[in-house]
Amino acid sequence: MAQGADPQTKAAEMSLTTPAEADARPLRPLPFTIGILILAAIVSSFESTMMYTALPEIIEHFDTTPGNAGWILTSFLLVGAASAAISGKLGDAFGRRNLLIVVLAASTIGSLVSLAADSLAMIIVGRAIQGLAGGLIPLCIGVLRETVPRKSLPVAVAVVAGAAMWGGAAGNVVSGNIVDAWGWHYTFVVAAALAAVSAIGACFLPRPVFKSGLERIDWLGGVLFAPGIGLALYGVHESSEWGWTSGKTIGFILGGLVILALWVAWELRVDAPLINIRFFLNRKLGLTLIASALVSFGTLGVSGFVGQMIMQSPESAPVGFGLSAGTAGALSFGIGLIGFVLSPLSGRISRNNRSRNAFVIGAFLGIAAAALSALLLDSLVGFVISQIVLTGATSFILSSLPNLVVEGAPDANTSEAQGVYMVTQTAFAGVGSSIGTVLLSQFLIEGTHFSSRAGYNTVFAMVAIATAVALLVALFIRVRPQGTDDVEDPRLSPVAVPDAV
Repeated sequence: MAQGADPQTKAAEMSLTTPAEADARPLRPLPFTIGILILAAIVSSFESTMMYTALPEIIEHFDTTPGNAGWILTSFLLVGAASAAISGKLGDAFGRRNLLIVVLAASTIGSLVSLAADSLAMIIVGRAIQGLAGGLIPLCIGVLRETVPRKSLPVAVAVVAGAAMWGGAAGNVVSGNIVDAWGWHYTFVVAAALAAVSAIGACFLPRPVFKSGLERIDWLGGVLFAPGIGLALYGVHESSEWGWTSGKTIGFILGGLVILALWVAWELRVDAPLINIRFFLNRKLGLTLIASALVSFGTLGVSGFVGQMIMQSPESAPVGFGLSAGTAGALSFGIGLIGFVLSPLSGRISRNNRSRNAFVIGAFLGIAAAALSALLLDSLVGFVISQIVLTGATSFILSSLPNLVVEGAPDANTSEAQGVYMVTQTAFAGVGSSIGTVLLSQFLIEGTHFSSRAGYNTVFAMVAIATAVALLVALFIRVRPQGTDDVEDPRLSPVAVPDAV
């Protein structure tokens, strides 16, 4: 967060323990604190990817469609977006360590609900509860700022963030091997155990020294968008059964849109919005957030789980390579390492306010990956090549977007802008995954759970179009010399940062 003389920025930062205070009081051993937070970060990222390799097995087990099973992903992402939005402020109010324990406990309960489920609906409920883990990363960073000495803070943050990335990549490998050995149920056993151990460990973290109280928390702003998106998506999802002209279809879609409209009106009206949509009025930041929404809907939200489904579908299906869950997960992990290697290259390209260039490269690679995926569905080697290109796209996109947010946001609102970006990315990834599974369900081969080649081509076309529009939007983002002010709307600067993480 930027440090400055602005009084409202200082007021917002009072919820954080200053580095001097952190250096002055007795601390737990630093490796212990960081170790517990690493484990909590792994819980968040593992739970976000653990269902990718399990999804084909769940579809077969419950004799359902990809569209129905896709809610296992969508429910987690939508709740995760809301949790990421409100966790920082609730951490200020009740203490970050305390809320970390609560979120980890809730995640454990969600895993147990899904483990005990005897229906797809109950698994979705459990996954929605698990989605509260979306707030873990902001809380972990907040606890680090409270407890880690100033000189060690940058390294500690990098280590925890890196652990989250590895946890997500390992989720495919671990869950894939679990599915092969014991079945998809046991992925929830591992998730519950990880979350429970993390919660117990978090109890021994230093107690918070400051709590801000409950005043000025924008509760509606933090949670109202999730049910709005969910209702609209449910209407779209059920349109295949009810019909587009059905009153139920129209009712759910319109109901969701009305809730979203009320949410926008509320956030524009409230003095300290939790999700400050006024940022969209800033040219550079607004275009960045729109581009983020589009690539999250397409490249980031759909391609990952679709690739897993293609690799695991049997060779007898119209599209599929017949890999086991463990093999597909390990292959995805290996491909993901390439993205890790490419991350520094994106950082170099992004120097001196040139993050747009890195994003454009990533978007171009995303379009190429979608096209290659559609063209190379008959060759495992060719499809793996398309997934390598996709990993490169993801690396450039995810590395460039946070820097674009920093370049476009007012100094006093950098942390808040990053929060809006994270909510946008998570929510639209949920929308993309839901629409993707609905499209696959429209092209099912009669009597099977498998989509035709036309279904996959339609999904890849959707990804390519959304990513192409994101690329065009990015071309309108102005590139300015380092150090120049890019703030265009004076209404942005006075907004106090609500999520001081």
